[in-house]
Amino acid sequence: MSKTIRTIGLEGVQFKGAIGLHPEEKILGNNFLVDFEITFKNTKQPDTENLNETINYCDLYSILETELAQTTDLLETVAQDILDQTLLAYPFLRSIKIKIKKLNPPINAQIANAFVALNYHK
Repeated sequence: MSKTIRTIGLEGVQFKGAIGLHPEEKILGNNFLVDFEITFKNTKQPDTENLNETINYCDLYSILETELAQTTDLLETVAQDILDQTLLAYPFLRSIKIKIKKLNPPINAQIANAFVALNYHK
């Protein structure tokens, strides 16, 4: 019997946070969009109506919310903290993808966003 690889994710999650090197970014904050995806292998036949047989995406949102509420200089730090906290909560995950977009970065140019992405594979 084959095992199913499950993917659960959140796309386009909006946050405002004090992340950035410039002092005004700490004071005024920035707007961010986050895409977050995890995969894991089901070890038994899933009961599709049982939340205990999967990962609740509300719990994934809580990890994002906690980490993006921190005052930090670099998006890389936030992305790594999200990855670390996710693996701490779910060490059995096969992969994690995180992409954090900073909307309107403080660059004197026409740029929709700057981003950092991390991809973890076991």
